[in-house]
Amino acid sequence: MSRLPLTIIGLLLTLSSAYCHTYIVCVGVADYPGEKNDLRLSATDALTMSELYSKNGDATVRLFQNEEATAANVTAAFSQLCGQAAADDAVIFFFSGHGMPGTFVCYDAQLRYDEVVNALSTSAAKTKIIFADACFAGKARTSNRRHATADDFSQTSVLFFLSSRTDETSKENRLMHNSLFTAYLERGLRGGADTNLDRTITAYELFSFVSEGVQQKSRQKQHPVMWGRFPDDMPLMKW
Repeated sequence: MSRLPLTIIGLLLTLSSAYCHTYIVCVGVADYPGEKNDLRLSATDALTMSELYSKNGDATVRLFQNEEATAANVTAAFSQLCGQAAADDAVIFFFSGHGMPGTFVCYDAQLRYDEVVNALSTSAAKTKIIFADACFAGKARTSNRRHATADDFSQTSVLFFLSSRTDETSKENRLMHNSLFTAYLERGLRGGADTNLDRTITAYELFSFVSEGVQQKSRQKQHPVMWGRFPDDMPLMKW
């Protein structure tokens, strides 16, 4: 499997969304109240993803880190962006921080997966993506059926790209700038996943790249999961 050298990837300064416009909320919580639950890299993960999408010039980006990442702030911002998106746009939710089965753990409260999906269901955008770098992220597949879940989206493209299986934690590495999943996610979207060198990163290419990298780096202790209603060749980034 051929890949671009990382030195070349680092020189790619112009990124372009695969859509008319991208609306993305990036959430990262490393500094939780108290000292027992702190992480190292989650706030940086959100910053990394916000910078990645900001560079393309066709994105509206909202960034929430640490104490700013309250459940109320995140929900309000994401609902607003979902309402602004048109049919040919993309709406993306990125979260890095603690996770529990069925929820993201924001700075002050839990945010249920189905709350995020419900917000997505109000958007006219046909392309909707959730990137989750959190423990037990795979539990999104079995969110509370009393609320909307990804299975309810029958007419739209919905991609869930989750950092770990239902029973797995998501890893940080002291020698890395980002958590394992986010590190390979960013690297893949910047060009590392472009196996056929057509300057377009597809869903299948990204999953293959990120999954292989995370599994190898974690020594098979973390397995990213991608699922939803979308074609394998769905474009996620052009550069």
